Amino acid sequence: MTLTWTDTSSDGRDMAPRIDPRAKILAALTLIAAIALTPPMGLAEFGLVMAFVAVATALFEVPVGPVIARSLLVLPFAGAIALFAPLAHLQGWSREALILTYISGWPMIFAILSKAFLSVLVVSALAATTSMPELLRGLRALGMPDIMLGLLTFLMRYTALFREQVNAMRIAIASRAPNLRGWHLLVLYGSLGGNLFVRAYERGEQVYAAMLARGYTGTLPAPGPLLWRGADSLFVGVGVAFALAILFYP
Repeated sequence: MTLTWTDTSSDGRDMAPRIDPRAKILAALTLIAAIALTPPMGLAEFGLVMAFVAVATALFEVPVGPVIARSLLVLPFAGAIALFAPLAHLQGWSREALILTYISGWPMIFAILSKAFLSVLVVSALAATTSMPELLRGLRALGMPDIMLGLLTFLMRYTALFREQVNAMRIAIASRAPNLRGWHLLVLYGSLGGNLFVRAYERGEQVYAAMLARGYTGTLPAPGPLLWRGADSLFVGVGVAFALAILFYP
């Protein structure tokens, strides 16, 4: 039995124009590197990244609104880091010192929040404009180890299954114990979470046995070769130009 690589995406991604996934990945990585390496950016640099994402998503006929909305999910996590970052420069534990530290540390807070948001925004745009098979195909062509490709593939595949199981568990609790609240509900979720972990482990063993029975040898099947065209070079060039503009904007 021969395993084949099949692109089952039907959401319109990678349709028009068709840019090599390697070009998208390289442009995204270049832009993320510029975001990470630039000093605390101003509104101009922030606008440049937003403009690149808006143009890229429009080019691939993907609405930019959901991409931005998904990227905003990183702000609570980055905000927790940004909130305590100025304390590293605190000179003495007094009210005045604390106020002065946060007054002088707001550029650091903005830098952490903006860089985290923009980096996730670029990754979200890449994922929204590239189907998972094509994305994995590009990563393989760029030399990512097979073990990492396998982990990414299985992670993306079974994240959806895990989400379905959690949603089914939530519906079952709501239908069987609609009045359960507070600490008792939290304890129940903890108990069911352990049960869900055990079931996921058992399911993983069953899936692995089924894969071995179907010819799995430890590596995923390799797709066909990619074709690099002039449009791909142009796409990477535009990404590099935006990255240089962010790094060297006066």
